[in-house]
Amino acid sequence: ATTLVGIKPMWNVSVVPVDLSKNESVVSCFQNRIVAGTQILCTVKAVDGDGESITEASYASALDALITSDSGETVKGDIEYSGLPGEFNILFTMTRVGKASLEVKYQSSNGFALIDDVPQSIDITPADISVENSELECLVAKDVTQSEGSRCVLSTFDAFMNPTGSKNNEGAFSIYASKTGTNTVTSTKATHISGNTFAIFIKIEKSGTWNIEAKYFSNAFSRQSSLTLLPGPLDVDNTMVSCNPKVPAISEGTCEIEGRDMYNNLVIVSEEVARQFVGIVEYRSDSSSKDEHSFLPRIIPSTEITTGKYTLTYRSPSKKSKLSVQAMYRSSISATTLVGIKPMWNVSVVPVDLSKNESVVSCFQNRIVAGTQ
Repeated sequence: ATTLVGIKPMWNVSVVPVDLSKNESVVSCFQNRIVAGTQILCTVKAVDGDGESITEASYASALDALITSDSGETVKGDIEYSGLPGEFNILFTMTRVGKASLEVKYQSSNGFALIDDVPQSIDITPADISVENSELECLVAKDVTQSEGSRCVLSTFDAFMNPTGSKNNEGAFSIYASKTGTNTVTSTKATHISGNTFAIFIKIEKSGTWNIEAKYFSNAFSRQSSLTLLPGPLDVDNTMVSCNPKVPAISEGTCEIEGRDMYNNLVIVSEEVARQFVGIVEYRSDSSSKDEHSFLPRIIPSTEITTGKYTLTYRSPSKKSKLSVQAMYRSSISATTLVGIKPMWNVSVVPVDLSKNESVVSCFQNRIVAGTQ
């Protein structure tokens, strides 16, 4: 239908301006310091020009609240009538640490004007440590023998990425190092460096790559780190040598040296360490043959640097005999003191008796071009 019918009576309504008294009205905040992310309540005590409390709930729309912070954060406050005579609530939340200032304006005949010439000031402080936002970074030790271990730094932030934390939090941190097939290593000795940073050392004795996890109380940081630890220098007491107990005459005898550090990790193989070994091969006192012979022992490093392995080779004599073979080690290439690596091996040289009647010499060509092998 297009025809409208009026419902009687028709009312005449007068719009009456509400003139807020700037001198009588007051803006109040109940906190001057509050944690980031917490709702803040301030109030406006609104009084009109006649000294009467303004009770119209709709007057909230004539008020405007703006909150700015030296952190760069700016928010608008929500204003609502509290139900109490002349009292309007201003609600807002700040998430960045800084000094916040609240300015409340009212609608006047000349536009919006400030109720208070001096804004309300509130300090926004950081919230508690958030494991979701906090960071872990570790600096690996030189090797497993470094006394204090690897240094990890915790940078702590709250839920809004504000730096947070103090010396009082030291005892709440722990870090855990885990590696497949190895027991977990734990450290709980955190030290507050400054601001929101803490240092914690962890001593790990097994070489390899470890996963590092930090916890605040029982809550794990969402960001993890890793450390790849090198083995330490060769330790003679943990290093072993094994030789073939029998070797054919006029051949190459071999022994295998397995280098390990003070924590029994396989050492990194290198030419430098190979030059620190010395092989000693001699006839035993009970050997039936002691012909003059140059054994020419030498040490060859493995091409697989993580195996810790070196090979001691020597030339065996031509006759049946008994030998003692030992690997020696010196702390540096220039050192003169040699330390024996246990055990020393007794090796029997077994002559190879060729059967002239059974052995055959054969050539596969009876005609060939000059210069061809």
